[in-house]
Amino acid sequence: MVSNLIFEPIDNGLWHDLRWANLDIFQSADDFSVVTALAQTAHIFYHTWRENPTSICQAVASRIFSNLTDAERLLDMQEEAEAVSPSQDGREQKSIIRAKRLLFNARCASAAGDSWVSLCQIHECFDRGVDPHMRPSELARFEHAFYCVWTIGVMGRAPHLQDQTSAFLDECSPRELCRLDELATWATYFNENDFGSLGLDLHDDVWKAGCDLVSKRWKVCQDGRHGIAAPDYTPLNFFAFFDNTQRYLDLIQDE
Repeated sequence: MVSNLIFEPIDNGLWHDLRWANLDIFQSADDFSVVTALAQTAHIFYHTWRENPTSICQAVASRIFSNLTDAERLLDMQEEAEAVSPSQDGREQKSIIRAKRLLFNARCASAAGDSWVSLCQIHECFDRGVDPHMRPSELARFEHAFYCVWTIGVMGRAPHLQDQTSAFLDECSPRELCRLDELATWATYFNENDFGSLGLDLHDDVWKAGCDLVSKRWKVCQDGRHGIAAPDYTPLNFFAFFDNTQRYLDLIQDE
């Protein structure tokens, strides 16, 4: 039996209201996996995502990223390093590409953080009471340094951005350089660089450049300064990111 129901088209006003309501749903998503799922749910959701990737990403990222400013600065430098004049179609797709790259970079930072946590085995060095795990504040320091060294590498590999590389390093305090150098040391010597199909390679030319530039600047910074003795009870003598050892960074003259 054929149904006699007739579906009336949605008028433009209602369609507009639905799209704004959908945008609110996207912007309220708990994380980007929810955003991805919503975009694949129905055409109207997909259309909302295609039209508003920047505002959606900013809304979600501001809640779940502890280092959003660092992540966006890396994105800016990656785009400038490519130095490509986009076509009209390319300009229309730029916000989508930027959103995808933001997620890729975040996955890399998270994977690096997991590798660092696995290496450190922090519970064997510090008495953490009922919660022996790495703390959010410690992971935030690590990811901040991760984004910074990556950004320095991107700028260092692009001839037209090398002046910005020097300016970036000039703005780093000695304590900040100490943290970046510890990240560079970990990236160069203390990880297996095995991130599966993710696409992160800490031994590629960009990362080598970033680590080398940071290491050289930290050595220059140390010249003529009274060195500090790093604690010997921490994992591999690392100390720049742990809550328990921040007092050692306070010994560095930050000027």
